Amino acid sequence: MKESPYVCDRKLGISCDDPADIEYNATRTWAIDRPGILKTPEGFKRSLELRRDFSRMDAYYITPTGKNLRTLNEIAAFIEANSKYQDVKLSAFSFTSRKVMEDTIPEIMELNISF
Repeated sequence: MKESPYVCDRKLGISCDDPADIEYNATRTWAIDRPGILKTPEGFKRSLELRRDFSRMDAYYITPTGKNLRTLNEIAAFIEANSKYQDVKLSAFSFTSRKVMEDTIPEIMELNISF
């Protein structure tokens, strides 16, 4: 049995039978998270940026001090330089990004992309 990435019980009083907040269609570009992405460590923020060519999303982390980090090496250096965050594990960070849904990429971009 294939594991479903969708969970409908995250909000109290909401079920999978309730109407969606927004309907899936091609008026916007959609992306879905891959399963198993860990919760971002406290104080840090995980941000995703859609590439101009719509080919994928790039993940990066924003530190509690506001610095953008794009690699595990940068995160390791930040933790080493800031003793306050020594208890933060590198394994808590994931640069896995969302999958861009091909059927919602604007037609003009599809002409330039081969998946």
